[in-house]
Amino acid sequence: FSVFCWHRVAMRDPSQKTVEVEERLRFDEASLERFLSQQGLPGFKEGAIKVRKFGYGQSNPTYCLQVANHRYVLRKQPPGKLIRGAHAVDREFRVMKALNQVGYEVPPVHVLCEDPQVIGTPFYVMSFMEGRIADNGLLNLPKEERPAVMQSIVQSLAKLHGYDPKELGLLQGSKPFGKMGGFYERQIRTLQRTSEAQVSNSQGQVPPMKAMPELLRFFKDNMPPDRSCVIHGDWKPDNLILSKKKPPSVLAVVDWELSTIGHPMSDLANLCLPYHLGEFGKVVDYPPMGGDGGISEEEVLRSYCQAAGVEYPIDHWSFYTAFACFRLAVIIQGVAMRTSRGSASDGTGNVKMQSEAADSMCSLALSIMRKAFGSRL
Repeated sequence: FSVFCWHRVAMRDPSQKTVEVEERLRFDEASLERFLSQQGLPGFKEGAIKVRKFGYGQSNPTYCLQVANHRYVLRKQPPGKLIRGAHAVDREFRVMKALNQVGYEVPPVHVLCEDPQVIGTPFYVMSFMEGRIADNGLLNLPKEERPAVMQSIVQSLAKLHGYDPKELGLLQGSKPFGKMGGFYERQIRTLQRTSEAQVSNSQGQVPPMKAMPELLRFFKDNMPPDRSCVIHGDWKPDNLILSKKKPPSVLAVVDWELSTIGHPMSDLANLCLPYHLGEFGKVVDYPPMGGDGGISEEEVLRSYCQAAGVEYPIDHWSFYTAFACFRLAVIIQGVAMRTSRGSASDGTGNVKMQSEAADSMCSLALSIMRKAFGSRL
């Protein structure tokens, strides 16, 4: 497919800049204001609300709420028909609240509303954390800051993986946040089901990924040892807000939509995707990590292992990276599906190019598994 054309669509400047809310993503601001005033959120009885949308992001629409001298962030489900289990803002709220209570670096959350009558879909409100957002290769940071930033990112990840889900209260209640054990088996089944649903919900515009059947067989035959902890589910630099001090460090971790109880290596492999995508990484927002002469994958893995108390080298690393590629393929395919239905958060995109990008990413995952575990051909 045309790398240039997809590149123009996919590569966006990660920042906290806001834009006017487009018509299809507008909601009843007066209803929101009444609801948040009733919840006692500071500022909502002092003046009119001003709503703008953050321009960066593809999944759950995210808005900046300015009222009096207060700024908040609202995350909501997108409009339209949703895949079962997707865009679960209630899960984001739950894990962020639990982590904030133990001092982890997440924005404080204030209100969860699951009543679609208020603004059309469920949503939650959290504090606005002002800082900097890096691209996934750290290329928009000064070169001399990149090693320290990566060290902070890795240490924050190891800290997250050190929490006991039970002690955080994530296993209690009628709806446990996840299950201990069996993460990759469940994820593979879920991603397969999600991919098939995305194809069927695209009105014939998004085709199946050709390499997926063989890739799924490779995964089944080469499962790694099982481990369980709280995972972010989409750990990468542009989901982190960095402090403005020099050198920057992780101020807040955001976008917990895919968080669950899972295998810690899934987060680490996601962080390391830029090392395995080559030039294609620039196409899907994962440019080479640190640029020319930048940070090596070995440095990242050794740093994580030291912080998390994990033995290096990491066994089954090819499985973890291949799965990360496959998961990204399904995510890109989901963007294509939403584009086909006119519900992508940023309102842009070319379905054909997005579908081809997903197919290429799935093929890359298969090639990694073939190289590591032998070809079936």
